[in-house]
Amino acid sequence: MVRIYREDWPRVVLALALAVGVTAAGLLKPWPLAQLVDGWGRSPSASPETAKWVTALFALYALHAGLGALLNLVLIHTGLRGLQRVRQSVFDWLLGLSMRRLLGSQAGDLIYRSTWDTYAFQTLFQHGVFTFLTASGSLIAMSVVMWRINRPLALVALATVPPLLIVMQVFGKGIGGRADAAQRADSRLASRFQQAVSHLALIQGFTAESEESRRFHTDASESLRARGRQHAFELGYLASVGLVFAAGTAAIVWFGSRELASGRLSLGTFLVFLAYLAQFYEPLQQLSGVGTTVSNAGAGARRILELLSQPREPRPPEHPVALPPAAPTGRAITFEKVSFGYQPGQHVLSDFNLQVAAGETLAIIGPSGVGKSTLLGLVPRFMDPDAGILRIDGIDLRQLSLADLRKCIAWVPQEPILLPGTIAENLAYGRPGASREEIRAAAEAAQAHAFIERLPQGYETVVGDGAIHMSVGEKQRLNLARAFLKDAPILLLDEPTSALDATSEALVIQALSRLRQGRTTLMVAHRLQTLSIVDRTVALQPLPPSLPAV
Repeated sequence: MVRIYREDWPRVVLALALAVGVTAAGLLKPWPLAQLVDGWGRSPSASPETAKWVTALFALYALHAGLGALLNLVLIHTGLRGLQRVRQSVFDWLLGLSMRRLLGSQAGDLIYRSTWDTYAFQTLFQHGVFTFLTASGSLIAMSVVMWRINRPLALVALATVPPLLIVMQVFGKGIGGRADAAQRADSRLASRFQQAVSHLALIQGFTAESEESRRFHTDASESLRARGRQHAFELGYLASVGLVFAAGTAAIVWFGSRELASGRLSLGTFLVFLAYLAQFYEPLQQLSGVGTTVSNAGAGARRILELLSQPREPRPPEHPVALPPAAPTGRAITFEKVSFGYQPGQHVLSDFNLQVAAGETLAIIGPSGVGKSTLLGLVPRFMDPDAGILRIDGIDLRQLSLADLRKCIAWVPQEPILLPGTIAENLAYGRPGASREEIRAAAEAAQAHAFIERLPQGYETVVGDGAIHMSVGEKQRLNLARAFLKDAPILLLDEPTSALDATSEALVIQALSRLRQGRTTLMVAHRLQTLSIVDRTVALQPLPPSLPAV
């Protein structure tokens, strides 16, 4: 928490100063009324003194309200700044996530944590840490003033503190555990939503709506029960706090009436004490709420810290080595006794060796599950092997910075990816400063320029996430154009023609024939027409039963 809000220390100091002002104004607010009441007791007629105290009463109330509003404004703005930094940290963590770890995570859970759980840090700052500090300060100041006004009544008021602390202690841990369970149930529900959106065509195509609805109902019911248990426990906590306050208020009114009847306390002073009593219970109420707030928000904060505390994978080198300039034909790639598995004891690749010469186009074939796509993913260090070494131009990949390594690689996935934005922005994703002429040249080389020109806004047509509909072949040619524009010496192609019709496949292969020139290319492929443009083919075989493939 301190690290997150360290940059905002001037705002925190300002908020503390405003909190002192609010407390001071609150302490002074009842005194004009006391002077009016006691003055009327001595002289019932109106006097200039009356106008003075009425003016003072108005000024103090206005000052208290103004300082309070300004304090809340500073706290909200500071809390939101901290929230932004936490979300940035989570997003940066996500950008460095390895494919192995990503495949072991639920997308809905990650989305829920990054959007909703991050609010916990703002809540902890505003309603946890700062409320604790300001409420504690107000409580101490009012206790001192109440003690100076009337010690017996102050002792009665202070006697409510120990029972309140006991209630907070008894309920605190239970609220935290139930809040954590409720947030995990909500996270599973978010994952169910995300899966339904991503796989809607599959669900409808196999008429599985009823089954998916049943599964959602099960998750939603568990979320309802978890939230119900949490809120029921919170209501029990608040009811217990209310009983403590009710007993304290009744005791003070009873003792105060006796002090008033005996003449040891004036009516005006008694009114001041009652006003302080309300203000005394306000910070106590805030402190009692801090327990619930910290327990609820703490569950979300722990889920965020759980993510951020995970070590980076792949690990960046402490002292990265610079890559030498690439040869005109590309870069050489070497696999030396490489083993990899997504799960412990379940290898996809085992003791794998391969040398790819600079400028060579290599096709990787084999049945499903033998590690073809995994092999490609190891080259840009989307994940690291469990054993063995990968080299580029003789240099261990782990000695290279991830940025330098990935700048020399263009990757074209099996399922073409278009991000929300214009076609020009998508093509220039690897080279944001590319000129329009360079973007057009890349599109022409990928056999994409003709259909782009037919679109409503040409290169400014918005694509991705529900925008204009495009065929798989058109999307794949845009992905190839993106690779052309990046102009990297290493090209990785994961079954670039697997989902295309004959016409689209022919256009893509023409583009691939150009794209592979002057580059080292690794391509997962099965179709004969695609294999016709490669220099060499490597066939992967399933691992023996002692090393089962995933």
